[in-house]
Amino acid sequence: MKNAIYIILMLLLSSGIKLPMVQADSSSLLEDLDKNFFSLDMEFIMKMEILKNEKIKRTYEMRVVKKDEKMRLDILRPSIERDRRVLNDGDNMWMYLPRSSKLIKIPFKQAFLGGDASNRDILRISLVADYEVLGDVENVDGELLLRLKAKDLNTAYNQVNFYLDTKTKYPIKQEMLSLSGKVIKTIEYAEYIEFDQGYFPSKVTILDQLRKDSKTIFTYTDLSKGTDMTDAFFTTSSLSK
Repeated sequence: MKNAIYIILMLLLSSGIKLPMVQADSSSLLEDLDKNFFSLDMEFIMKMEILKNEKIKRTYEMRVVKKDEKMRLDILRPSIERDRRVLNDGDNMWMYLPRSSKLIKIPFKQAFLGGDASNRDILRISLVADYEVLGDVENVDGELLLRLKAKDLNTAYNQVNFYLDTKTKYPIKQEMLSLSGKVIKTIEYAEYIEFDQGYFPSKVTILDQLRKDSKTIFTYTDLSKGTDMTDAFFTTSSLSK
């Protein structure tokens, strides 16, 4: 991807994109995780595969651009969906439907294109904006565990558990929890690739724990740090052009 989220990821670094060697302060660790993986200004190509019983049912390819507090996604394939566009301006999320020429407001918690990810999973602007830290960092089976709680009920998940590599502090897995504390979704980060003198996960798998036969896989290519797009590119009026 030229970016995540993460989408979703981007949405996603020793050297150029740095993480500290050790962080005892859980709040600082959250800020570093957010800065180095989730709130980066980037461009990238994202491939999305929706699977049922390990068989691919639908595939999408899209271009994602993130700048400051905004993120835009343009679907490239399949051709029937081409030019459908989504914009997160930080406070609202909008989708442009080219066949009807309509611009609609979409909820953050809604499933993204019928997959296992929510709109917020894919078009996340910042972890820090949505979550606060619960307690200290824990060491669980050789991995760091960072527990987060949603700041308000508009956030897609009430609580998120982040598992990080103890040495690199790279994310390994997320667990999304319901209000009752049940894990309803997991996100796995894998296949780190060299990016801007650091590393970034090129594959993200989302598993719906309520539907064991369902999962969605995102693959990121053509990553580029920053963007040349002007602010006008991240407006609702630009989505129909």
